[in-house]
Amino acid sequence: MLIKDTIFYSQEWRWNNFIKYLISNLSEYNCLEKEIPSEYLYKESTYGSKNSKKNVNLFTWGVTHNQRIQFARAVCINSPNYSVLNFLIIPKTSYNIPFFGVDFVSLPNNHLLVLDFQPSLNVENQFSNELIEKLLKLKKLCHSSLPIAEKMSDDVARFFSPGLIWSKLPKEEFSDYLIANQLYNAFTKYLKLYLEILFESNEVNAKLQKQLIIGQNHYLTYRRDKDPARPMLSSLFGKEFTESLIQEVLFTT
Repeated sequence: MLIKDTIFYSQEWRWNNFIKYLISNLSEYNCLEKEIPSEYLYKESTYGSKNSKKNVNLFTWGVTHNQRIQFARAVCINSPNYSVLNFLIIPKTSYNIPFFGVDFVSLPNNHLLVLDFQPSLNVENQFSNELIEKLLKLKKLCHSSLPIAEKMSDDVARFFSPGLIWSKLPKEEFSDYLIANQLYNAFTKYLKLYLEILFESNEVNAKLQKQLIIGQNHYLTYRRDKDPARPMLSSLFGKEFTESLIQEVLFTT
């Protein structure tokens, strides 16, 4: 099954323009689509009470790049109450590049929006001053209209950069406008900047590569153990499938 043949490529899904932009831009860099095991590629399920069952669909899409990207994957969810685009680029540890992380989640009452270059090392060891300045400029432009959510705990905040876009919006018409305009514009600029840096960077020495391997494993282990989406996924698809998806696909090392 191809994602283009699913609801996730149609206007019925809130994040369809975002996934289309992702796929289009990654293809320009000659990324190769990665085969996802059938049990995770597409899944249908139901949730809710016996008298109010609702359908939910999940699709997982991924690519790799021989030199630059270890694994990039998108998990897409659509249902009457939940609409999710979770995307992560895991770069090759031959390059001192952060992760690219997207977590756009529409819940029954609000939208939780996260967009960032997520560090695998300390920020000062992975981000140049020039890059931070560019990210802060884009962040300021986005958050001039998109409200900033409450401060994250220190335990969570250490996995994000100064350029983090983090917002919580109520489910209302004006939020739809902000998502379709301010958030989408920031998303396209962040992705374009990330891919430019990733594909223009030089390889690092063996010592730094070992540090990057440790840093990436630390981040991915934390996400496997503490993924905040676990309760939602379990309620939609069951605990067994959720644990398998998290361990085998979402944050595999």
